[in-house]
Amino acid sequence: MRIDDLRSIRDSELTTDVCVIGSGPAGSTLAAELAGSPLRVLILESGGFEITPETDELNDLENAGAARAMPYRNARNRILGGSSHTWSGRCAPLDALDYRTRSWVPGSGWPIGPDQVEPYLDRAAAHLGLGPGGQFTDDRFWELADRPPPVPDLDRRRLRPFFWQISKDPADPFDSKRFGPHLADIPAGNVRIIVNANVVHLDTDPVGRQVVRLRVVDADGKPRTVNAARIVLAAGGIENARLLLASNRELPAGLGNRHDMVGRYLLDHRCGVVGTLDPHGSAAARDRFGKYVVKTRGGKHTFLHGVALSPEIQAAEGLLNCALWIQEVPAEDDPWESVKNLLRGQLNLHDARTVASNPGLLLSGAKRRLIDHTGLPRKLELVELRCMVEQTPDPESRITLSDKADRFGVPLPRVNWRLSAQEDRTVRRAAALLAGEFTRLGFPPPELHDWAREDSSLPVRLTDWAHPTGATRMSADPRTGVVDADCRVHGMENLWVAGSSVFPTNGHANPTLTIVALAVRLADRLRHA
Repeated sequence: MRIDDLRSIRDSELTTDVCVIGSGPAGSTLAAELAGSPLRVLILESGGFEITPETDELNDLENAGAARAMPYRNARNRILGGSSHTWSGRCAPLDALDYRTRSWVPGSGWPIGPDQVEPYLDRAAAHLGLGPGGQFTDDRFWELADRPPPVPDLDRRRLRPFFWQISKDPADPFDSKRFGPHLADIPAGNVRIIVNANVVHLDTDPVGRQVVRLRVVDADGKPRTVNAARIVLAAGGIENARLLLASNRELPAGLGNRHDMVGRYLLDHRCGVVGTLDPHGSAAARDRFGKYVVKTRGGKHTFLHGVALSPEIQAAEGLLNCALWIQEVPAEDDPWESVKNLLRGQLNLHDARTVASNPGLLLSGAKRRLIDHTGLPRKLELVELRCMVEQTPDPESRITLSDKADRFGVPLPRVNWRLSAQEDRTVRRAAALLAGEFTRLGFPPPELHDWAREDSSLPVRLTDWAHPTGATRMSADPRTGVVDADCRVHGMENLWVAGSSVFPTNGHANPTLTIVALAVRLADRLRHA
């Protein structure tokens, strides 16, 4: 696959069959899926091969809503490979419940169901460095792992087991898949990637039914144009809406915005620590609700065991989808990071001393990993109970355009991210259920933070998790969304959107596996569009 810098390209006009804006997991997947097809594919990436202050500035935004704890520049990566540059690698598909219209969740319901996403999960897994793409998040995990399920069982009326899978980079088994370094290795004469290519406007015909050209500038501001028969916006959960709104020369409201839906229903995951467990007294709980190493096709893969609210209790009590898990926080002298550095050939004197001073822990770890096929025993600073909760869809939680602009003249996104009492109530209820379930199972219960207790009136201390979602939501009716069931912008012939911005709801699962599955599905559509 050819990768060029726009600054080195002399042509003022480029022509292609498919132009993808963004090289993150969605854009990179489209490139790989369309490799070798008859289509000429051009990927435009705003960043280069490294993060720079100049490209970081293009991620500036105006925050008008709830405080966002994740640094907004760091969480939105303008670099080859996009957000895969900093993601944690934790993957799970959405629950079947997440696709349904739920009477207690306003604005819920997808125009497609899990049956239209699940066929693409295994192909998505191959792009993400996973084993299986689906059928591992519930009791089917134990069959996959060739293990008997633990006893006693959870009280399924309230809580259900849930599993996440951790991405593995082919070049580094201790790291999650970073898409950027692998793009050049894809054998494809029909795909070209151009870095330092900033799309500043999508020009349409006078009635706004078709994109006729893309206006692009390089890192120095020199303009180019791109002509493409099909265009896919894959620039991220905030940038997708921003570029649609900012492409307003022909249509003052922007593209796909005839019904004022672009930017609305902005979601994220609210995540944080709801309590702690004693590092010494929680060993049994951490053994059950910890990490498992499973041999699947393509090698060994790591899974994390947690719990999620049952669909029954969500419906009965009007709760959102929410999951909890145990998070071990290693001490500074935990030897396993030093072992990783040793295996990477990066061992220093500190690492050598740390490895030498912990022979018992390392021997125990070898047994757990090679014989028991579980997570490594860590030297711990503390043990946290964490949660991640979906958000209530809210049309007033939205992205609009600021009066300020970046150095290329594109208005900054104005982000008014809103929270709901339903989210707070769900988290407190889930924490209480988990504490009670630990007691029933014979484990010491977590010490919940004061704000996380059911009777608390203190502010809920959760943050966003850099998963902006929903601002170009999928819908069957153009009056209630931005893209249709095939991710094509309503009312437009040749413009599609890829990424989490098309999700009508976000469940509790990390979005990347579903993002990539939908990108694989979209690639199949583009071959025949």
